[in-house]
This record gives sequence, C-alpha cells and structure tokens, in this order.
Amino acid sequence: MTKQKRLKKLKKELWKVCSSYVKNRDGPKCFVCGKEIKNRKSWHCGHFLPSKICGDELRFYEKNLASCCYFCNINLGGYGAMFYRKMLEKYGQEEVDKIFKMLEDKRKWTEQDYIDKINYYKDLQNK
Repeated sequence: MTKQKRLKKLKKELWKVCSSYVKNRDGPKCFVCGKEIKNRKSWHCGHFLPSKICGDELRFYEKNLASCCYFCNINLGGYGAMFYRKMLEKYGQEEVDKIFKMLEDKRKWTEQDYIDKINYYKDLQNK
C-alpha cells in the first residue's frame, strides 16, 4: 500500500472515531438549530470552520465540531452565523478566537499524527 493510500485510510478511520465521539458527546440534537435529530441518516458531525479551509489539526479538533442536522449542515452550509453564536455561548470568545487562530496551521499530518489522534478519540470514548 502506498503512503498516500495509508494516509487516506487513516484519515477516514479518524473521521469515523472523531465524529462518533462528537455525536456521543452532544447527543442527537442539532447544535445549530436545537432540533432533536430523529433519523440517524440526517445526524451529521458538522464543522464550525469548514473542513475545506482547515488544516488537519483543526479538521479533527473536537471544539470545532458539533452534532448537526442534515438541514443545517448541508442545506444551510453549516449555518455559519448561528453556529458562531452558539460557539460563543458554549465556549466563549477566547476559545472561538483560538479556533480561528488554528486556521494558520496547515501542516500536513504524518501517519503517526493520525494514529495518535485516533487513539486519543478512542481513549475519550472509553472513559
């Protein structure tokens, strides 16, 4: 298996354990609109700052992630303004500023970085 394929596989595995952790942490309630999520297919793990603009560190940072319904995450593109407001309520301005600062970190992760983060989320789930 090539290095690129191994990284892709690790990234996919990390997203699985990371999003599972966030969903278990938040429960089936949309962080953005507050509605209960009754259909598991419409239960997403959404990013406060979109994954397309994040480096690996921020893409998998648990405070940049929250349970979201399909409508808010997909149809409304994450509903950034409301997501921001809810982030301020939950974490405060200092943490939100920290998340924005993390946008500057665009370092590509190594295989070991992915493995370490996978183990981090597995450990959190087992607590």
